[in-house]
Amino acid sequence: MNHDAPIRPRVLVVDDEAPLRELIAVTLGDDFECIQAPDGETALELLDEVKPDLVFLDVMLPGKSGLDVLEEMRADEQMRDVPVVIVSAWQTPDDVTRALEKGADEFIGKPFLVDDLASLAQTLLERRR
Repeated sequence: MNHDAPIRPRVLVVDDEAPLRELIAVTLGDDFECIQAPDGETALELLDEVKPDLVFLDVMLPGKSGLDVLEEMRADEQMRDVPVVIVSAWQTPDDVTRALEKGADEFIGKPFLVDDLASLAQTLLERRR
């Protein structure tokens, strides 16, 4: 094992569509350690377990919605400052406003350009330092 390897930031990717989670994970894979969750409940368990540096979060999830997860994150002292990017097909101005009011740092509509993901992730992590 190479102990000199830089520690990669952890990104939690939450979406009920496995191909989309995989696309985000592959896109960020070189620079980030990606952990995936298919639903809100799993996301909340993983948040506590892996302490991600950044979260990509879909709104429409089975069980708890992405906005529910976001609210719980913002109410938790440990997770309050973790940057969250909402990734959603629902992108009316009201949807965007609601997500930002609940504490999202950014909002990306589906479909999106994968080229933008890595630079957005880096920007949000730099802002946090």
